[in-house]
Amino acid sequence: MNQIDEIWDKLVANGFKVSTDTRKDVSGSIFFALEGEIFDGRTFVKDALAKGAIGVVTENTLDTLQKLARRYRDTFNIPIIAIGGSNGKTTTRELMRAVLETSFKVHTTKSNLNNHIGLPLSILSMNKSTEIGIFEIGANHLGEHTSLLEILNPTHVIVTNSGLDHLEGFGLPANVEKANEEINEWARKHGAIIFAGSDQGLKIVTSLPLTLTKDGKEYKTQMVGDYNLENINRALSVGLFFKINIERALKAINKYSPTEQRSQLLIRDGIHFVIDCYNANPTSMILSLESFVRSAVEPRGIILGDMLELGSYADEEHERIINFVNRQKLDTVVLIGKQFKQALNEKSFKNFWFEDSDSAREWFSKQKFTGYTFLLKGSRGMKVERILEK
Repeated sequence: MNQIDEIWDKLVANGFKVSTDTRKDVSGSIFFALEGEIFDGRTFVKDALAKGAIGVVTENTLDTLQKLARRYRDTFNIPIIAIGGSNGKTTTRELMRAVLETSFKVHTTKSNLNNHIGLPLSILSMNKSTEIGIFEIGANHLGEHTSLLEILNPTHVIVTNSGLDHLEGFGLPANVEKANEEINEWARKHGAIIFAGSDQGLKIVTSLPLTLTKDGKEYKTQMVGDYNLENINRALSVGLFFKINIERALKAINKYSPTEQRSQLLIRDGIHFVIDCYNANPTSMILSLESFVRSAVEPRGIILGDMLELGSYADEEHERIINFVNRQKLDTVVLIGKQFKQALNEKSFKNFWFEDSDSAREWFSKQKFTGYTFLLKGSRGMKVERILEK
């Protein structure tokens, strides 16, 4: 019996419980001692066993994890949907889950486990009672989508869009589009269905919060930003494919509450905060700004953090954002990070610049912004949401 078969038998016996982090519950699991740039899982083997792991894998750990995940996936004869693209993957995934859960038992990617490590873990956490699986796949270099699809082997795929994300890894904007096209190419080669996400006839009433009408009925969601209409249309298209009643689907979307600083609306101390700072790239930044300018009433302000992972495009794209902001009618502009500092380059419009979000929070807490509406947007590493901490 080879190593894969041996581990497989143990996983069958323990209900496919795996672990990679001894800071979490590892009791009864098979512990995979993964190696990373700043850690070596082999140093935690004794700790894992002491905490109740029933076995450990220390050789070819990632390859073994991926092969076992594919083997487990192949035990399911159900629709498996892969979601990729530059912007809106997680929101589309969660909206699809909300719609499909009106009729099916649905399993989705937890948090942002969408890479070469997270995807196998997401697959192995799928319950055997699952009727539809929805998995997010992310990439920051060419070929990565294809390798993830080989692990997941989806029956359906959907690409949200192609924007200017992870340019540091992709190198060129054209490579982002090429990477996202890998998903559709894989689908055509393997006979998977490609969802396009067609228009479902919804009209926007207002963006704060996003309120829609269809056939004379109004639907008030708990999201903000008219850019989310595309995400809703994609979720509805998938729901209709699986014979979900559109009225029931729209009600499910109304009940969906965004999490993790994605398209959230928060009211605190008389200030409205549009929180869209889980992550940012030039495409999503412009979309958020355009929607905010169209919909937010005065007085209004923006708090923007640097966009990371742009490589050689960083200066150009930050300056493009600054030029856009300079043309808008905004009462307060707050910028955070060294990239925005460089892009300002002595431009003459009024703004407040801070090196980091903690410094910005200290300043913000001393201001009087009652009655304002603020947009918070920035890359994950900038932690713009710290503005809201007391």
